[in-house]
Amino acid sequence: MNNLTPILEKKLINRNTLLNNTEHTYSNDASLNRRALVVGQGIHIQGTFNDVETLIVEGTIETSSIKLKKLVIQQSGVFRGTVESQDIEITGILEGNITAQGNLTVTASGKLLGKAKCRRLKVEDGGQVTGQVEMITTDKLKQTSAVDYSNNKEEVVTEEVKSSAT
Repeated sequence: MNNLTPILEKKLINRNTLLNNTEHTYSNDASLNRRALVVGQGIHIQGTFNDVETLIVEGTIETSSIKLKKLVIQQSGVFRGTVESQDIEITGILEGNITAQGNLTVTASGKLLGKAKCRRLKVEDGGQVTGQVEMITTDKLKQTSAVDYSNNKEEVVTEEVKSSAT
């Protein structure tokens, strides 16, 4: 009988070493320290997600509805569904209805297909938006602007809505 005790080796994997050189690194992103979910390339997930603060999509996710603090869709990532988040960054493809209480960024390789509501919008040169975009404002006299980007025509609809809060 052998009296040698097995040695268990504990390896810590740095997420940034797994990313390709062309992908964004998240070392300075404090939001990744708590309740983050990374869906790797080649993985397809359907269903409901609870208690996720940051979602990084490199594979494919299909969900009816999810609430987050931050959603990042990498170049290989596809997200289908309804999402409400503080910030959304699209480098891959997002199909569905989204609400970004803060920033919505569509990078040069990003595609947004569907309806979006956001406070701040940034579309880099080459980024694609197909659908409807509505800007969120917090003024007492709300100014709502919707832009229809489908069929390569731009139609701006503006209406004033009085806020019930005083």
